[in-house]
Amino acid sequence: MFKKYRSLLYPLLLNSVLLPPLKATKSLPSSRLVDFLKQQSPQTLKEGLKVAPGGDESTLALYEGDSLHLQKMIDDPKRTNFEKKFINTDLLRTKGDFKEADRQLKICHKTYFMEGSGIHLSPINLGAMICDQLLAGNYFLEGNLAAWGKKIDDIKNTYYPPIRKFAGLEQFSLFDIKMGNLSVPPSEIPPFTVTGIDQQQTLPLQSQKFTQEGNKSITWNVPYLTASLNGTDFSFFLGTDTAISFLPKALSHSPHVHIVGHIEIATNGRGEAYNGDLGIVDELKIGTAILKNVPFLFTNTDEASLSLMVLQKLGKIKIDRQYFTFGKDIDCHCQKDIQLGSIFDGRFHALRYQITWQGKTEMAAINLRLTDAHLSFMVFQPDFTPEEEKQSFEMDREINGKKIISSIYLTDGNLSIDGIDYGKRLKSVEKDELHIPAKVIGVSILDKGSLYLDFINHKACLKPRLRTC
Repeated sequence: MFKKYRSLLYPLLLNSVLLPPLKATKSLPSSRLVDFLKQQSPQTLKEGLKVAPGGDESTLALYEGDSLHLQKMIDDPKRTNFEKKFINTDLLRTKGDFKEADRQLKICHKTYFMEGSGIHLSPINLGAMICDQLLAGNYFLEGNLAAWGKKIDDIKNTYYPPIRKFAGLEQFSLFDIKMGNLSVPPSEIPPFTVTGIDQQQTLPLQSQKFTQEGNKSITWNVPYLTASLNGTDFSFFLGTDTAISFLPKALSHSPHVHIVGHIEIATNGRGEAYNGDLGIVDELKIGTAILKNVPFLFTNTDEASLSLMVLQKLGKIKIDRQYFTFGKDIDCHCQKDIQLGSIFDGRFHALRYQITWQGKTEMAAINLRLTDAHLSFMVFQPDFTPEEEKQSFEMDREINGKKIISSIYLTDGNLSIDGIDYGKRLKSVEKDELHIPAKVIGVSILDKGSLYLDFINHKACLKPRLRTC
């Protein structure tokens, strides 16, 4: 998924910086930019141009939530200040600091991140396009659907008409505003709010068994939280590897649900893709916390889940095997930055954590629905080496009503996380050509530790299970 970003980014950045000084036609794009766009295939222009700050390197670091690598890129003296400004907004997103990231992106239109350069840019330039698309993605990840929809409209109205006037560019479009859209005016969408999180509260986590039949039968004990959806109790799984919360399509007909748009694609930590109606639910009550106008994706699923969009609204949370605790006054004195992986347009958002497998540090998405007692670490990759092929076997499973046959091999190794020794564990490696390469750790991360996430101060840590904060 990152190749198209690589091939287009650097030439586009170069053209954006080399735009000529403004003349009477200042609302027109640069002739250099137009010439470059004309070199692209009609299919690329129609499907949408992919642009990203920092090229494939920062795009991958953003996906992995690798804030350390992004900081190294910012500190690299070979990079221009222009690049560093954009990479810094990526860094802020990986920490969940949307407030500061949004502030910087909003002033982009005054400076285009080129203060003191002496270069004057047309309003129709790549830097502004990147700022606007990043800002739209941030708004979606925050659950600010009104601002997200308005920004997408602004992008289409600002950039499309002047560029499409040129012969051969009539179908020009930008890829990263195509993940979804509103079907109602942004002004009709009320704000997503939360109250009742000032005091710490603890709720029990129940466990539900799922058995997957096939060549090898596997049973999961999946933890879930009971919460009230418009006055009715539902079991919600904790979607720490999804941007938007999921509900079954059948629930979209409730009078307390308002369909406001459509999502073309949303993905989870495994790279599985979903689509469906975008709706807001009048009220979600978690303990004494009351969330109003909550965004949900109504899709082909039998279960309900609460995503990072909801979890971050609770301020600070602590998760162990038995309990879910949240509230602004929790403090586990974590020193590490939280690490949140995402994709440019906001379709994907996942909690990442550094684990050590066989002495090697890996970044893995945390998926609390992967809960097999023996299988702790899962890797999805597009192909196998000949040696891996020899070890593999086929497994049948069903996803969204479709039978899938996967090639998998298993290997064991030593796992440790934050200095906590988990001993010998089992890793599965699956050949998966359809999804984004991914590394995922399941709920076994809670076997010996409690996971603490501070969305207010942007910190995270894993504390030994018997140690209280």
